[in-house]
Amino acid sequence: MTAEADVVKQSDLLNQLVLDRNNMEELGRVDMLWMYPAAHRVLGFICKSGFLGAKKIVFKLPQIQTLGTNSILVHSQPEETDGEKVKQLDSLLNCEVWSDAGNKVGRITDYRFQLKTGEITQYLFVSSGWSGITGDIYQLPPSRIISFGRKRVLVPEGAVKSFELYRPGIKQTLSKARNILKDDYISLVKQAQSLTEQAKERAQAIAEQAKETAQTFTEQLKEETQTFTEQAKTTSQTVAEQVKERTQTVVDQANTGFQSPYPPSQAPTTPEPSVSQPAVSPPPPASTPQPQAATTHAFAGEEDDPWDFLEEDEPFTPPPSYPETFRKVDTNPRTKTEIEDGDDDDEPWI
Repeated sequence: MTAEADVVKQSDLLNQLVLDRNNMEELGRVDMLWMYPAAHRVLGFICKSGFLGAKKIVFKLPQIQTLGTNSILVHSQPEETDGEKVKQLDSLLNCEVWSDAGNKVGRITDYRFQLKTGEITQYLFVSSGWSGITGDIYQLPPSRIISFGRKRVLVPEGAVKSFELYRPGIKQTLSKARNILKDDYISLVKQAQSLTEQAKERAQAIAEQAKETAQTFTEQLKEETQTFTEQAKTTSQTVAEQVKERTQTVVDQANTGFQSPYPPSQAPTTPEPSVSQPAVSPPPPASTPQPQAATTHAFAGEEDDPWDFLEEDEPFTPPPSYPETFRKVDTNPRTKTEIEDGDDDDEPWI
């Protein structure tokens, strides 16, 4: 028996397996505890066995050898009893708790007692609901009980608020959970606000960085554009000057090429011929010879002789393009008068 098992709760013993320590035979299961309300003491427990638990046997507290987690070991033989006597046993379980002011406080659902002596240390009652499922469970010391009956227990009104809480019910649990959730919600809201502020500051910093970057890029682009414009302007001026110089050079070369090699005072003069030389027609094709057409001469005056261009001491030499017939030169010099008085048959012109 351990120190933790010195004070036990009545509900922890219900339906526990009872074994005989000498032969480890099963004797039954705990049906209910046998208590004496007037002395607020537990005297023993009643074990049920047989078909549908019809057989009842009683064990006193001193007969308990060991109280374990799953069973109770006893070391002596129990006493038999019947169900009618068991029903007549007094108990404060399920009794209503009322104050002397006439207010209903709750209902007793359990109690705690010392295993060695059986003395009840606290009655446990629920403030509302049933079996502490929904309400809070409080401790009721036996000394605070003014009187009791088979259904009700009377306590002082002033002591009601001083009863200690044994276990919070669902209402209080929900209230605590609500408070916890509220605290968590407030904490989350603060964290969200903090994150929002951080995100805002971060976004502002990013916007400023982007603005500075854009300004820097714009300035660089402006400088590069200005530099490119200046370079293009310088290049265009250089090209224009080169074109101008090249044009001037070409013009000078052209003027130099067309300039006469003689000075104006020494330029040769071309004498005007007194008689225009007859135009020589090209020879006709060899296959179809055509008669030579008479050449028309332009004369300066009617008294001009067309044969003045032929001098007596210079024989006539036809050009290379003349036909062979006309290339024969008369070696016998004749005077102008002889040519005019000659035989008309020798005249090549009609």
